[in-house]
Amino acid sequence: MSEPKRKQRKQNYIDGHVQGALLRRIFFHWLAFFCVAALSIILLQTLLGDPSVSIMERMKSEISNFTFMGIVMLALFPAFMLDTIRFSNRFVGPIARVRRHLRQLGEGNTERCSFRNDDFWTELANEFNKAAEKVEQLQKENEELKSKVNSSTAV
Repeated sequence: MSEPKRKQRKQNYIDGHVQGALLRRIFFHWLAFFCVAALSIILLQTLLGDPSVSIMERMKSEISNFTFMGIVMLALFPAFMLDTIRFSNRFVGPIARVRRHLRQLGEGNTERCSFRNDDFWTELANEFNKAAEKVEQLQKENEELKSKVNSSTAV
């Protein structure tokens, strides 16, 4: 029997610490790439430009030529960041879910864990569920032993 399809996530940010660190890292990588690419393109075009025009004039011209590309890249940046957050949900979400289920297991709740179809580490839910079944079995055995001990001491 197949499991019912899980609903889409309602929130983008699941673990602010992990996803925030990921976004900061992506931001600095993107910024470094953007600056190096811009500088490389502008300098290369300036150096390969018309030698009859001064270097400063060529540089000004190349900066203005690059401006449109720079605006396009800046406009795409928020979409890249949002996609990064949504993609990171595929590994942050399962870990948050397992953490919640572990907390519940420690409180005595042996509810089964499941992930969304496109999440990473789906086998982690299966392993958790095996461990939860074992805990449930041990709890039942413990209760049976307690009742036997109580009944034998009551006699």
